[in-house]
Amino acid sequence: MEKKKILFIEGDATQDEVLIRAGIKDARALISALPNDADNLFVVLTARVNNAKLKIISRASEDNSDTKLRHAGVDNVIMPDKVGGAHMAQLVVKPDVVEFIDMLTGQSRVDSHIEEIQCNLLPTSYIGQTIKELNVRKNWGANIVGFKTSEGEYVFNPTPQTQIQEGSKLFVLGTSKQITDMKNDITS
Repeated sequence: MEKKKILFIEGDATQDEVLIRAGIKDARALISALPNDADNLFVVLTARVNNAKLKIISRASEDNSDTKLRHAGVDNVIMPDKVGGAHMAQLVVKPDVVEFIDMLTGQSRVDSHIEEIQCNLLPTSYIGQTIKELNVRKNWGANIVGFKTSEGEYVFNPTPQTQIQEGSKLFVLGTSKQITDMKNDITS
């Protein structure tokens, strides 16, 4: 990593001073992906005590570990064994659906993905407008496939009458160019 000039800290992340030296107090996010659930729990506890606003994602292996990690302040728990097993089972039952979703989530070479757009970053003139009024498909060729309300509720395939709210998010499906063009046009 030194040869490639990648910043890193060498140390045991379960030790408070290592996380503090790494800048946990000012960090925006932490991913704790240690193989041992107890070690992830120590990392999470230290991180949460030092930074209440930190977005924390942790790995877990044991079924009851996810609950403990959430109580410790984790925002999202990923259980790779469960996710991998469910993914493989779905490949047997619905292979084309799984491959299509993999394509959308960047696990293939197709230039298509889903992007999250925070409505707070849009010009204020967009707040209160409907998805139909944004005319995303016509203007940029992309599609709004999801919406998250300011209360945190997810809406899949929102209706054209769905109103853009302050604090909400749009989930847009398109090519890199379509999404980049859209973001450039509506945020400038």
